[in-house]
This record gives sequence, structure tokens and C-alpha cells, in this order.
Amino acid sequence: MLWLLPLFRPARRELALVEALLLLGSGASVVASLGMGWAIDAASGGGGIGWILGGALAYAGLVVVSAGLTWVARTRIERVSQTAMLALKERLFSHLLRHDIALHDRIGAGALLARVSGDIEAMRLLFSEVILQLPGDIALVAGMFVVLGVTAPHLALIVASTVPLWVGLVAWYRWVSPAAFAEVRSQSATLSGWMAESVAAIPLLRTMDRLDFAREHTAALGRARFGADLRYGLQSVWFFNGLFGVRAAVLGAVVWVGAEEVAEKTLTAGVLLVAVDYVRKMVEPFLRLQFHITTLERARVGAARVKDLLDTAREVVDPTDPLHWDGIIGPFTLADVSFAYDSGPPVFEHVSLTIAAGKRTAFVGPTGGGKSTLVQLLARFRDPSAGVVAMDGRDLRRFALADLRTDIGLVTQSVQLLPGTVAENLGIDPQHTGTLLREVGLDRRLSAATRVGAGGETLSRGEAQLLCVARALAHEPDVLLLDEATSAMDPDTEARVMALLAARPGRTVVAVAHRLKTVAAFDHIIVIDHGVVEQGTHAELLAAKGVYAGLWAAQAAREGLPARVGAGREAR
Repeated sequence: MLWLLPLFRPARRELALVEALLLLGSGASVVASLGMGWAIDAASGGGGIGWILGGALAYAGLVVVSAGLTWVARTRIERVSQTAMLALKERLFSHLLRHDIALHDRIGAGALLARVSGDIEAMRLLFSEVILQLPGDIALVAGMFVVLGVTAPHLALIVASTVPLWVGLVAWYRWVSPAAFAEVRSQSATLSGWMAESVAAIPLLRTMDRLDFAREHTAALGRARFGADLRYGLQSVWFFNGLFGVRAAVLGAVVWVGAEEVAEKTLTAGVLLVAVDYVRKMVEPFLRLQFHITTLERARVGAARVKDLLDTAREVVDPTDPLHWDGIIGPFTLADVSFAYDSGPPVFEHVSLTIAAGKRTAFVGPTGGGKSTLVQLLARFRDPSAGVVAMDGRDLRRFALADLRTDIGLVTQSVQLLPGTVAENLGIDPQHTGTLLREVGLDRRLSAATRVGAGGETLSRGEAQLLCVARALAHEPDVLLLDEATSAMDPDTEARVMALLAARPGRTVVAVAHRLKTVAAFDHIIVIDHGVVEQGTHAELLAAKGVYAGLWAAQAAREGLPARVGAGREAR
């Protein structure tokens, strides 16, 4: 976890002050007990009750000083740790914002949330509760041994003889706890990820009558988490009981031996009291050490996961020497393009096609044939496994991503809206928002100040899709990519959207559609099924009596579309 140290470099002076305060607090705790012992011995030697009262006041004062110094140190530690971890969260979140969508193919939203929040919180606890406070605990134990070694060597030997037991307990716990804790973390991550996904899918689960399945699966994951927690918790109980058992044995031995020496006048009562108080305090660092071990394991696992995420390189990157951006002025071409997700089978191979600039092109075909993947290649959310995707004859990989995407609007079949106002979701001023809402037909339902929830929960699915279309149009992109963007709209609304898209001449529109009537009037239609199967206009494809004609006929039987060959004009 050394890679985290630069986060604390700006606070190195603050940390030096913190360590000094903790050491002073430990020293005050050691001196408090010693001072009380001296006061008792002075009173026993004829000094009177005043020594007892003075010693008690001094003891209380030093305890207050020790607690005060520790409190100041802990608040400063917390501030430093929170600041450092905030910087790490911002770095990680920025990394996720810049990362390509291939990352989300491998890691779900619940797991990413756990890394940004839970794992970083574990690292904060490591620094605030362990690393920065450990020197104070070491100083406390060392100081007590030094004082006992000077004032009561025999008692110091008794206490020292039990150190192997303390260390053995810690070593045992350190040996058994990582595996148990790893199981807890694994079960917790599985349960958290499932809960995050299933809660969002409750309406779907209810619609599909799968609530019983969700309930049973959640209960099974909960039982597995409970079993892991129980095994880990019992290990902690045994560790605690072992520590208190050793302390009880040490206290008994110290009191027994010390009382005999006091009776023989070879040891004073004050020194015996100091020894008893030190043994009582000595267990505290070891108890904290148990917590430290837990925190260390949690932070170690969390740091490894966060580091792994930060080290995950982007697959889609900016070129070192990008070409000058003149806007999208030419056609898109795919030359011998192949693509596969990670090490999976190819989605398509050796695809070559041209998407004319300023025209409307549709991708149609069976589900899973690669239509959405082609759209992602055009937006350069992904790069091809082989071949070249070019604009105006220039490889898209030669352009800066920010330049390319400035002129591309995208609407996907999944609704993605953020909590906030409509204007905030569209990213434009309220006046422009009102104009755009009128154009898409949402002005009676929404205004610029209307608040919508994550995913558009306050809207119908059709309204949410329509708002996503408005967002894509807000900045007047030269290219509009529509991936089933109107699938949830009624026919009239869909027709209005298509008319709106056609109203601006010169805009390149690429649409993925399963409902063929949506794109029948497009300039060019390409049938995709793990490659280019056929292409042409609606009329040409119907006349060819191929795959497209079969799809049209199947939909015609269901939806009452004109089914005869050559019915293209009627569809228009």
C-alpha cells in the first residue's frame, strides 16, 4: 500500500505534530500511574492524607491531559485521513468517468460502488486508527515496561514472561482471520451487488412474477453472509477471551507476588498499585491490535481492489498526435472490421460498409447480430479487434475523443437520466430547454425546472426515451446515433421524432431498429447478422425477397403492414 503515501505528503507537518501529541499522551498516561504510586508511598511514610489527595488530583489531571492530547491528535488524524481519502475518491471517480465502457462489461455497478465507497473507507480506517496511532501504543507499552523494570524488576519479569502468550494470541488471530475476513468480504460483495441490481429491477421482477425467486436468492445469500460473519465473529470472541484470560492470570500473579513483597517490606504498596494499573492498561493496545488486524485486512483487500481498478488501462485512448478536427464532413467507412468482446467469440468478422454523410442509414436484423456494437464503433466507445473504422477516409483512432464526440449525439435503448432538473439533464439553458421540449412534444408535461429521478422514474418509459432524444438533439450534433431509441414510444410520437430528425438536412442519422416501419423511409438500410447480409433501400430489399423481405412479412402479419413486394411507397 506504499502507493497511497503520496496522498499524505501535503500533510506531513500535520502528521509529525499528531505523532508528537500521541507520544505525549502515552507519556502522560505512564506518569499518571507512577505519580499515584509515589503519593501512596509518601502517605504511608508519614506524609498524611494530603499526599493521597494530591496524588489523586495529579493522577486525574494527567489522565485528562492524556485524553485531551489523544483527542486533539485523533481529530487531526481524522481530518488528514478524510482529506487524503477524498483525494483518492476523486481520483478513482475521475478514472471511472474517463474509462471506456469495456470496463463495465467486466465489473458491475454494485462492485464499482463498493470500491469507491467501502474499500476507500476501509483504507481511511487503516490510516486513522492503525498506522498513525500505532507509535503511541508502542510507546505506552514500552514506557510501562521501563518503569516496572526500574521500580519492580520481579514484577516486570512476571509481566514479561506472559508476553509470548500475548504475542501468540495475536499471531494466531493474524493467521486465522485473513481467510475468514476474505470470506466475509466476498459474501458481502456478492450480497451488496445482488441487492443493488435486484432493488433497481423490482418493477421488472414483479412484472415477471419473479419476486419469490428474488426473495429466495436474497435469503440464500444472506445465510451465506451470516455464516461467514459468525465464523469471523467467533474468532474475535476467542481472541478477546484469551486476552482477558491472560490479563487475569497476570494480575493474579502480580498481586500475589507483590503482596508478599509488600508484607516483607521489600516492595512498597504504591509500586504494587503502579504494577497493577500498568497490567490493566497493557491489555488495551492488544485489544486495539485486534481491531487493527481486522482493519488491516479490510484495507489490504480494499487497497488491492482499488489499485487494480486504477491500473486497469483504457482500451480506447486518445492518439499521441491527434489530427486536426474539421468536424464530421465525410462518410463513415468500415474496412474489413472484426470485433469480439474480450476473449469471447467474434460478434462479426470482415465487415466492410459505407455510411453516407448527410443521409439516414438503418441497421436492422436479428437480435444479437452486432447492430449495437457497430453503433459503439462509430462513436468510438470501442475499437475494432481488426480493421479500420474511418471518417472521410481517416481512421477514427487518429482523432481526439473529445473532438469526435462533440459532433455525435447518442440515444440508446436503455434510459439513462440523472437526478436533477430537465435542464440539467439536457445540459442547456432553461430557455433553450423550453424550445426543445416543444419540438419533441414534452412541453405540456415537463418544464426546464421539472425534476426527474435517476433513470427517469418520474416519467413513463416513452417520455424518458423522448427526453433522451431531446438531450441528443440539444447541441445540434452532425451525427445522430439511435440504438432502439424509439422502442417505447407510441406510433404517433415515433413518427413525430422521425419527422424532427428529417427536418434538418445534412445530418447523418444511424438508427438501430427492430420495428422496420420506423426506418422504412430511410435512405439506406443494412441488414446485420454477424456481418452484412444485404443492403439497399426499403423497396430494393423487398424486391430482393431476401432476409429483409422475410422480416417485413413477419412484422406485417403481426402489425398489419403492407406485405406485398414493392410496397415501399405505401410504407413511406
